Amino acid sequence: MEIKPSARHGRGVFATRAFTKGECVLIEEPLVAAQHEGNRRHARACAGCFRFVGDVSTSIGERLLAKYGVVDDYSQRASTSTPLPDGLTVGDLVRLANGETRLPGAEAFDGPPAVACRGGCDRNVYCSDACAESSWRAHESMMCLGPRGESSDKDALREFYAHASETNDIFILAAKAVAAMCSRATAKRNDVERLSTSSSKGKVACDDASEDAIEDYARAPFASVANALWWESVATPDDERDENAFRQTLRQLASDSLELLRAAWREASEARPRFFSLDTYGRIIGAFELNNLELVVESPTENYFLAVDDLPEGFEKSEVMRVTQPVLDALDIDYDIPCLGTALFSIQSGFNHDCDPNAAPFKGERDVTGACVIVARKNIAAGEEITMSYLDDNSKSLAERNESLRDYGFACACARCEGERAVVFSCGRIL
Repeated sequence: MEIKPSARHGRGVFATRAFTKGECVLIEEPLVAAQHEGNRRHARACAGCFRFVGDVSTSIGERLLAKYGVVDDYSQRASTSTPLPDGLTVGDLVRLANGETRLPGAEAFDGPPAVACRGGCDRNVYCSDACAESSWRAHESMMCLGPRGESSDKDALREFYAHASETNDIFILAAKAVAAMCSRATAKRNDVERLSTSSSKGKVACDDASEDAIEDYARAPFASVANALWWESVATPDDERDENAFRQTLRQLASDSLELLRAAWREASEARPRFFSLDTYGRIIGAFELNNLELVVESPTENYFLAVDDLPEGFEKSEVMRVTQPVLDALDIDYDIPCLGTALFSIQSGFNHDCDPNAAPFKGERDVTGACVIVARKNIAAGEEITMSYLDDNSKSLAERNESLRDYGFACACARCEGERAVVFSCGRIL
């Protein structure tokens, strides 16, 4: 595929070869991504690739201990004021959480053992040393609250996380983007300096590598994504009477968040003020507003219980369900919660919207990370623009679809919408 000018949309992503219906069109790792803060208690996932980590039995035990208000020392004296389902005791939860007991057959759904953050924080875990190291180099060295994190003011960084959790956790994604730009600039500067000392030819290259050029290089992955100032690009809520006040509130929230980052990363903010301007920060947040794709990784807990349900009827299944059914009843609707977050992708963000798209996000059983997977919904010819829908529900009416698209700042003019408008117009009504 290639990105080039589009007749209807300014630019778009076009197929350079034919794809058949059901064929994978794209698998892409995110530029930056983050798990939703409220989702962390339900899904213990790698902070790098978002694959579930740890064993299913322990994860279920820990979730149930938290859900039922049991003390967190996992002692046999633990108790709960909320009744547990029949067949399940507090001791059962404690033993699951401690790893003393395992649910039958659950080991087939276990993820890799958790790897600690390089900085020594207790906020993030990883699925491998490779993920921990790549995340550390990319942005986590600045984001980490641990003793080896590079923040010069950990209190300001904690306050930043608290502010994001209370207002909008998209600020955490924006901070990751800023940290990634700082890391890219540092790595580029180091490369230039190594080159300058290795040869006379390298010295010329070094002279040409100004700080502006290095910062442009560091910003490039994010600058290539469509963006606008966050407080100007968000659609005004229907019940908001004062649009100016609404937008000023958003601007102030972003400004407050940025000030906390400047305090937490004072040395970096003084060295590279372009990365820490309100305009840059606002456009990064706006890029997420305009281009983000929901990050979803299927829960192994859900897959485990589905596998139990699929067992052949008989004595073996009855014995397994005698153990698992009380646990499933205790989890209730929480049993199938996936890892949820927000991600920004370079190529995927270039796909234009269509209410009858020829491609769509789709993940199969083997897609266990936060990578974007796009699959063809129809046959796609070479040279054809690849489109996807920005809406959760394409079955809505023309008016409902275009109302939902207000957040993206356009009224759809795809073939489906134009056809429906023509029908409405012919009936004597104009939309």
